[in-house]
Amino acid sequence: MTKPRAITVIKLDPPDEREDEWNEWYSNVHSPGRFECGFLGFRRFEIVPNEPQVDTHQGGQAKYLAVMELPNTDVLTGPAYDAVTERWLATPPDSFEHLTMTLPKFARGVLELIGQYPNNDQPLLPDTKYIFMSAHDVPAEIADEFNEWYVEEHMPLVLNEPGFNTVRRYVHRSDEFPPMLSKGGELFTHLSIWDMDGLEAFKNPKFANYAVTPWQKRMRRLFKLKMSNVYKEISRGIAP
Repeated sequence: MTKPRAITVIKLDPPDEREDEWNEWYSNVHSPGRFECGFLGFRRFEIVPNEPQVDTHQGGQAKYLAVMELPNTDVLTGPAYDAVTERWLATPPDSFEHLTMTLPKFARGVLELIGQYPNNDQPLLPDTKYIFMSAHDVPAEIADEFNEWYVEEHMPLVLNEPGFNTVRRYVHRSDEFPPMLSKGGELFTHLSIWDMDGLEAFKNPKFANYAVTPWQKRMRRLFKLKMSNVYKEISRGIAP
């Protein structure tokens, strides 16, 4: 059986100094450096403040976000990945490689793809430059119902609105790949990445007048909303 595609998600705030230099290193050295061990591509994003304004269980989200595309999780356990990791860890203690893992709100998780909508025929890196990140902590005992509600009721309502193009859904593989966290870093069990045309997607009057359905009201009592944020793409790359 073919294994599903996967991603690593990295959230973090920048260093207090040399932010521009750090960003250049992250986009042009660190991220494409993972191609040699089997990564397929990456996108880096910067948060758009105050869009949308929704209360979550994790306030003050990190400024930067990276999504690294993997063919599956096997690339994270192979000798090529180990070699790259060992080489970077051998860099001086004051290198960006070491500094990055200690930055405020650093959180790195491995997630497997569980669905793409409205169809499976999607490019590796969409053409759109904005994404809406919606992440939840879902207790295991209600995961099946959560997925059913999300796919059957919630997603069609959003995808039917102008500006929302596609959504990819993921589940955290914390059993095999425990999260890596620094002070202030948090992750989640379920993640949806919505590709958007732009911020105008949230200007639809329907959002202001949205009425919570009985099913959604029930689910909101059972899960925790961890992220509800818009990010703008700042760099990308695809493996040769």
